[in-house]
Amino acid sequence: MSNIRAKYNATPPTVADTQWTDLQVDENGNLKTVDGSIADKWSYAAATGGIDNTTTAVTVKAAAAAGIKNYIETLQIAHATLGATTEFAIRDGAGGTVLWRTILHTTAIPTTTIVFDPPLSGTAATLLEVVTLTAVTGDVVVNLQGFTGP
Repeated sequence: MSNIRAKYNATPPTVADTQWTDLQVDENGNLKTVDGSIADKWSYAAATGGIDNTTTAVTVKAAAAAGIKNYIETLQIAHATLGATTEFAIRDGAGGTVLWRTILHTTAIPTTTIVFDPPLSGTAATLLEVVTLTAVTGDVVVNLQGFTGP
């Protein structure tokens, strides 16, 4: 096992944001969580054609076990020319609380990467979903990466 020195971006209960702490990784470089377990990395790749002309949410990460949360570290989003402006949101649970949202204008955008630092955190044992809040023509493609942990 090796140690990596890292500065917290947010103040955890026992470490001030001006202090340093040791993060632990296993022999494969996987980050260990607070309770010593290995963070379970996950990723979601958009379906062919992405989200098109619907307000039906897409589950990007199933609910984790009791006491375990889903975290989102990065997101890539792109879209073709849209028939109208819409909002895009990441929600905590089916139809749940919006964790993050943005406006997608009608002009197509190339793949754009967004890094969540600190990661977005869902509620324990709850799925994560993405949704366009207005049904518009044009494909919205989104990919996400994250991990599970306490």
